[in-house]
Amino acid sequence: MMTDLSTILMLETLAANAWPAAEVEACDGWQLRSTQGVTRRANSVWPNRNDGALAIEAKLAHVEAFYAARNRPAIYQICDAMQPAQLDALLAAHGYTFEAPTFVQTVSLATLLERLPSLRHYPAFEVEVSEEFDAQWFSFYCQFEEVNPMAAPVRRAILERIAPTHGFVTLYAEGTPAAVGLGVVEAGWVGVFNMATLPSFRRRGAARAILRTLAVWAQLYDARYAYLQVMADNFPAQQLYAGAGFTTAYRYHYRIKEMRQG
Repeated sequence: MMTDLSTILMLETLAANAWPAAEVEACDGWQLRSTQGVTRRANSVWPNRNDGALAIEAKLAHVEAFYAARNRPAIYQICDAMQPAQLDALLAAHGYTFEAPTFVQTVSLATLLERLPSLRHYPAFEVEVSEEFDAQWFSFYCQFEEVNPMAAPVRRAILERIAPTHGFVTLYAEGTPAAVGLGVVEAGWVGVFNMATLPSFRRRGAARAILRTLAVWAQLYDARYAYLQVMADNFPAQQLYAGAGFTTAYRYHYRIKEMRQG
């Protein structure tokens, strides 16, 4: 992995825009995100810029106070674009634990379309793309992923806040809703999110058909590349994405400091 820092920063900026937190507070270049504890990304510090007005210890203290006031643990999303460059080691020294290593993978849409068969190879599949929030799509997603009913309204609100061009893809197999995915287009890139397949339709080409649909749709908005995040321990998803031509551009992980009890 030799991805330059400017590309990492750009992709992390696009990803933050594609998954908007309910509350974002600026802290000397950092972004402190809070969304009722639903998803790590929307409830963590984006520390990839430093305006240089505050000492690092003051910033760390401000972060902990911010999350404590919301009854949440302090969490940082850490990648090579972090500012300062020694932030990860500093957090470890302050008792923050390592969590959820994740690969950020990229591919050109030309490669993806070469790798994936057209929908003509799947005569039983039909796809729909909605460029507005789709309540039915969200219902399918919650069903396929077994989303906690308490978290569902918060997830829905995140999706409804997405500002860049976005497309909700639903795939039907012989009339049955079988898979969903989300694409968010900005600056020539499409981010792939919320891929989910009904268990009975897994390993039957549904996810590949969703990826191809997203690629074709994103080209309508001048996208040339795709990116996604996949957990380091999610081997089936990694295999799927490798088959579509995705390769790992860089990694990130989280640093978390649990709240003191009592």
